[in-house]
Amino acid sequence: MNLKLVFRIYAGFGALFVILGLLSPDAMLESFGMTYNDEVGIMIQFVSMIQLMFAVVVWQLPDWLGDNLTKAGSTFMVLSLIPVALNIFHVMTDTLPATGAFFVENGVWVVFAGLFYFYSKKPA
Repeated sequence: MNLKLVFRIYAGFGALFVILGLLSPDAMLESFGMTYNDEVGIMIQFVSMIQLMFAVVVWQLPDWLGDNLTKAGSTFMVLSLIPVALNIFHVMTDTLPATGAFFVENGVWVVFAGLFYFYSKKPA
């Protein structure tokens, strides 16, 4: 595995989350202890569009940055930890419950943060 592959897998996960969120938004929300309604559905569509745009940019970064890709690795390590911090805040303030989805999602983000750190520090 190398940093280019980590970026591509990260982008793939982003695209997968978009597809799953658009195909079954009610199930996605339910897994986090939330209820789906039409207004939330519209917001999911907008957020999914932004997430898909971000996934495309992340997919392209290895081609755009080439040998300088390691410079983006530490930034993406931090970006991967932002959702973890927000999720922890939501649980601590009783905004969302600590469901299984909470732990799985945070685990995925922490693994990505570790991969970005490890492979951006690894000598070529």
